[in-house]
Amino acid sequence: MGNKIIIENENQENNVDNTVFTETVKKVADFDFNISRSAVINQLPFMFYCCLLIILTIWNGHSTEKLIRYTDTMTKENKALRSEYISVMSEMMSQSMQSEIAKKLNPSGIKESKKPPQKITSEHN
Repeated sequence: MGNKIIIENENQENNVDNTVFTETVKKVADFDFNISRSAVINQLPFMFYCCLLIILTIWNGHSTEKLIRYTDTMTKENKALRSEYISVMSEMMSQSMQSEIAKKLNPSGIKESKKPPQKITSEHN
């Protein structure tokens, strides 16, 4: 018998919980929110916290987009500078060849030496 009483009390507690839950679900489904001024005031810190999180999320998104745009700009500029570097280096290499230098110096009367360079050595004791 003692067990029966405990089981009945547990059933009554479960029924109370179920009725509270079903009433809450009905209120939500009917959009019947009775919000009092004191309940809103009690929830203000949580609402401020949520607003702060929303603002931080928006700021983070904007800063990330700004960083992505900056990275894309720098990548394009890097590619342009690299291609310019390669073209300038190839032009400089072609202009610094011995035959090109000889052609440029021909009008001034300076001619290319036909004799190969020799090593100069000195004998010191």
